[in-house]
Amino acid sequence: MERSARTRYGLLALLVVSAACEQGDITGPNVDPDVDVFASLVNDHRVAVGCAPLTWITEVAGVAQAHSVDMAQRDFFDHTTPDGLSPFDRLRDAGLDFRRAAENIAYGYGTPQAVLEGWLDSPGHRANIENCELTEHGVGLHATRWTHLFRTP
Repeated sequence: MERSARTRYGLLALLVVSAACEQGDITGPNVDPDVDVFASLVNDHRVAVGCAPLTWITEVAGVAQAHSVDMAQRDFFDHTTPDGLSPFDRLRDAGLDFRRAAENIAYGYGTPQAVLEGWLDSPGHRANIENCELTEHGVGLHATRWTHLFRTP
């Protein structure tokens, strides 16, 4: 893949991260209420299965949001962008290091409860949600395209 494509996507992610940083924490006025509800639901579920709640990281949410927007704008649905960027590439391009990382994506779910149920009905997605070794997260939502990005720094 061309470096310019990586740089372009990295800049998109950084722009979203910058906007998100101005919002403050997840309960800020510019956070989609569905994202706020989802973050609460997923942490309730994690606690119920014996994991610690995930810590909301605004910068991770910015990368997740950028991916949701990108999927909608370029009309694709995949963990890897048409430019070949994986979730791991997108985190690194945004300057976010990790020891572990994972990503869940979904399309077409209209409510936070529905997307969580859909992911819990899928063994691979459930494994990410219930992986107690993943400690931080951020969520992106745009045009019913959900991105839930996890990491352990």
